[in-house]
Amino acid sequence: MRSMTGFGRGSAQVKSIQIVAEVKTVNHKFHDISLKIPSSYQFLETDIREMILGSVTRGKVDVFLKDLSPARTKTVSVNEELLAEYVKSAHKAAKDLKLKSELSIESLLKMPDVLMVNEPERPEAEQKKAVSQALEEALKALEKMRQSEGNRLAKDLLEKAKEISQVIQFIRQRHKASLAEKVKAFKEKVSEFLPEPLLDQIRLSTEEGVLLQRHDIAEELTRLESHLEALHDSAKEKGTVGRKLDFLIQEMNRETNTIGSKASDAKLAQSVIRMKELLEQMREQIQNIE
Repeated sequence: MRSMTGFGRGSAQVKSIQIVAEVKTVNHKFHDISLKIPSSYQFLETDIREMILGSVTRGKVDVFLKDLSPARTKTVSVNEELLAEYVKSAHKAAKDLKLKSELSIESLLKMPDVLMVNEPERPEAEQKKAVSQALEEALKALEKMRQSEGNRLAKDLLEKAKEISQVIQFIRQRHKASLAEKVKAFKEKVSEFLPEPLLDQIRLSTEEGVLLQRHDIAEELTRLESHLEALHDSAKEKGTVGRKLDFLIQEMNRETNTIGSKASDAKLAQSVIRMKELLEQMREQIQNIE
């Protein structure tokens, strides 16, 4: 089980290319990848996304690439063909308009696109290799952090699940005693109005059955224990389990609400409240699990 929150950093150098990669993840319902990379590395966007998808399957992912390579030596060249066209056009205009032509090299070099600044391109294969190595290192660091946080969350979830199990056992025992008390109180109430010889035993048994059925929570408790067992198994699984755990907590909340609606005993009601508190704490933690 892994947390959706984490951070990883990696660096690599391939010949003159030096790259630093940082990957940050936070919890999110869906999978959202945001890339912040230099324009000269845009051609690697698809490759970077594939690497992220192979490691992170859920959550918001921010990827940062920094190019720390030494500055490349720039050169300046003259577009002589274009310059000749400017000169030709200038002479023609001067002749047609009968103007004196006063061209200077300074004015000509200021014309658009005459001067060209050349920057040597980095070999794409070297760029790709450097980015791949740096990103792989960052993803390993990210995985380690997310796994560590996931283990901590799993431990806390299992501790809360253990307390819920104890609450269920208390509710089961208290419920039996509470039902016995309700049946006894029901019989005493009836006997106040009707003497024993006149009691309709069949009707009385029916009413007792209705009373027991109305307050029976055995099925809900059994389902709760089943969900707890599934939660234990899921918490020990590797890979993506967040949605599964979230579903289990929803089902446990549903059973707990039903128990609360049937519980007329004060001690049972207090136990239900405690169980709902624990489930809410677990639900909040599960939102951060991949």
